Amino acid sequence: MSVERIDRSRLRVLREHEDAEFVRRRPRSRELLERGRASMPGGVPMSWMTGLYEHATMFPVSGDGACFEDVDGHCYLDMNQVDVAGFLGFAPPPVTEALSAQAARGSSFLLPSEDSIVVAEDLARRVGLPFWQFTGAVSNANAEAIRLARVSTGRERVLMFEGKYHGDIDDVLGRHDGEGPKAAVPGRIANAPRGEVTIPFNDLAALEAMLAAGDIACVLSEPMLTNFNLIFPDDGFWTQAEAIIRAAGALLIIDEAHTHSFAYGGLTNAWQLSPDVVTLGKGLGSGVPFGAYGMTAELARVLERHAKPPSPLEGGGATLVTGGTTYANALVLAAARAALERCLTPEAYIRNESLGRRLAVGLEEIFARRDLDWRVPQIGGRCGWVLGPDLPRNTGDSAATMDIFFSNSRRVFMANRGIWEALDTAGPACSFAHDEADVDRYLEVAEAFVEATTTPAS
Repeated sequence: MSVERIDRSRLRVLREHEDAEFVRRRPRSRELLERGRASMPGGVPMSWMTGLYEHATMFPVSGDGACFEDVDGHCYLDMNQVDVAGFLGFAPPPVTEALSAQAARGSSFLLPSEDSIVVAEDLARRVGLPFWQFTGAVSNANAEAIRLARVSTGRERVLMFEGKYHGDIDDVLGRHDGEGPKAAVPGRIANAPRGEVTIPFNDLAALEAMLAAGDIACVLSEPMLTNFNLIFPDDGFWTQAEAIIRAAGALLIIDEAHTHSFAYGGLTNAWQLSPDVVTLGKGLGSGVPFGAYGMTAELARVLERHAKPPSPLEGGGATLVTGGTTYANALVLAAARAALERCLTPEAYIRNESLGRRLAVGLEEIFARRDLDWRVPQIGGRCGWVLGPDLPRNTGDSAATMDIFFSNSRRVFMANRGIWEALDTAGPACSFAHDEADVDRYLEVAEAFVEATTTPAS
């Protein structure tokens, strides 16, 4: 297997050196982390801020365009886009201007703003679904979409694909490994996963078999998997999958939290998919907490019939529980409108795709010069490192071409050279704020890492 070309002894020595340098160069971040431990678990306001990394966290102070700076004065070229939540870059001027102006007029009213109509109309044109609702994050959008599917179909179970991540709500945190459903994480009640089913991606036979019982309310999936490297659907997969799902009487929910950054209108538009619901999140790349979901006219009517919020005096009755006090507030919708109208243009997506191709070609040339039979999946501005000759079709394939110690070592190596590539199961991505010089800078450091950690061809 190609991962065997990694020189383990050299990698361990390099990692020890880079870890020590990382700590030495960031004394102020260390001080803040220790101070934070007195008031926050792990010293951070959200556990991911330490749990994602094997090294101590950094404390940023500012960001502009494609780069951010930490409290120790180090500047980093961001190749992670804040896990897609920042794919417009840091502080995009149209968004910051809209936020400032709306904050001065009032942030939240628990009443609709005109911007909500403009954003809904814009998303309807782009994505192709006519009716929209807004939430605080895609986790919330997925939760509401699942409830809507259950009310619409009269069924309860949710079918997902292995390697999925659809947020932190109970309905999407289970797994199925052949011995029955199980909770994928601690802290859930024992019977919570019974409504969830997971099957391998690209497996039409498994999809048809699991739908045959007639108890699946919805299939929830990204158009392609993005949380386990990049995994593309087989040619014709979604055409056949949609037909199977429809025939079984289930609904299709497409989660485009990540993939909306890959193409104008997301992959639903680019690949001409026909879901019943599309969910969006990551603040549309603006960095603002914001989620949305679009639906068919039929589902909009279902939602309207069950839209009255629950009352402690009347009981829940036929109410479909949706919404939140700060959802769809004037501030986030002003930001969303600015992002859609002034940042997420067709031309910007085309430019980002060009940068992604430059990045992918550059990585493949690095691997070829080292005679490594590694591959680089690419879509939009995002790429991946596949340490093997074939692109993966499912999570089993993907796991076989990953090396987490190698990936984590690459992160700290790059951070010490002014590049931030945060997630070990993702890959480098160009934001809308990057340029060709940024791509070339990443490639220069990537080549140095490959040369330092792999054996020459025999």
